[in-house]
Amino acid sequence: MMITVDAALDIVLKHAPSLGAEEVALPDAVGRVLGEDVRADADLPPFDRSAMDGYAVRASDVSAAPVVLDVVGQVRAGQWPDQPLPPGVAVQVMTGAPLPAGATAVQPVEKTRAVDGGRRVEILEPVATGAHVARQGAEGHAGDVVLERGATIDPATVAVLAAVGKAKVLAGRRPTVSVLVTGDELVDVWDTPGRGRIRNSNGYALMAQARWAGAQARSLGVVPDQAPLIAQAVREGFASDVLVISGGVSEGAFDLVEEVLARFDVGFLFTKVAIKPGAPLVFGRRGDKLVFGLPGNPVSAQVTFDLFVRAALLRMQGARVVRRPTVEVELAESVTNRSGRRNHVPALVRFEAGRLLATPLRSVGSADVVAHARANALVVLESERLRAEAGEKAPALLLGNFLERDGLS
Repeated sequence: MMITVDAALDIVLKHAPSLGAEEVALPDAVGRVLGEDVRADADLPPFDRSAMDGYAVRASDVSAAPVVLDVVGQVRAGQWPDQPLPPGVAVQVMTGAPLPAGATAVQPVEKTRAVDGGRRVEILEPVATGAHVARQGAEGHAGDVVLERGATIDPATVAVLAAVGKAKVLAGRRPTVSVLVTGDELVDVWDTPGRGRIRNSNGYALMAQARWAGAQARSLGVVPDQAPLIAQAVREGFASDVLVISGGVSEGAFDLVEEVLARFDVGFLFTKVAIKPGAPLVFGRRGDKLVFGLPGNPVSAQVTFDLFVRAALLRMQGARVVRRPTVEVELAESVTNRSGRRNHVPALVRFEAGRLLATPLRSVGSADVVAHARANALVVLESERLRAEAGEKAPALLLGNFLERDGLS
């Protein structure tokens, strides 16, 4: 029975087990999924801090600027002011320096003029109370949750972790993935294909996708369409949390993957999904191991991995967001859908004249890896939408390379 894309994804996520969390050192945490809520160990910032190079003043003293004030000291970042700021004077401060008690504002150096060799300063304009000052606790108070469990740790997240003293952090355990490619027609990347043969692009692409989703991936290589050899590789693949097989899941005479998986008591949860590209799509479980049988056509394999396997891998790591972001785009050209399934059309989306404009890319089918590599999005046409004209709106899934493929140029 063929099921919908949404139903299939719900099944995958329902059966994707949580792998728990492990402690990792902060320098190794980028790209991982945060496995704990993180709280500030102190106020952020921990003191009233100057946001500019300039002069700490009492705002009331310079309300009638221009005025000239005596400069009674200097505070640099990392120093602590040794006395409060009396009325009617100024203290030179650098960006990041603590403010002396009594100071209510900082006037940037660009709006001042040194007098008498810097012993006095002319404040050229009035400054509002609180201007150019980061108040203690403005970014967060001690005990506040500053990062939530399930977020992907990116460089900005690393900065927050460092700021609150997290030298080690809990992160979701990375799933292990075995990738097996089947097909008599395949040779390896370093080989020159003979007549009727092609290079194995799926194995390398799926390994890359698994790693991009945070998994630890290993290759089981390429096996011909022979049940005993497929079974031998499958047995080895069950050592991983997830087994991904490409090819051999359709209904041809040499599509043997389902037959082999059944011998290993894999419980099939679905075997066909109403999706284009990629209708023959197998998902099942063997104990706590997940098994995906993806189509052999390269684009079909990549799209179905992105929609289903990637989501499972992220869920296993505890990620809150597991789906690709969806946006509404305006079509630059018409597209058709005669498949009777939800169609995913490779497109190049760019921001133009205040809207997201999608140009469908010419493709010769689900083996056209070149067109797919040029895309930064997949325009989605539901099964009942047979045609969408230029200028009409449609949803689009943004791929992981969106910003690198002219998405915001």
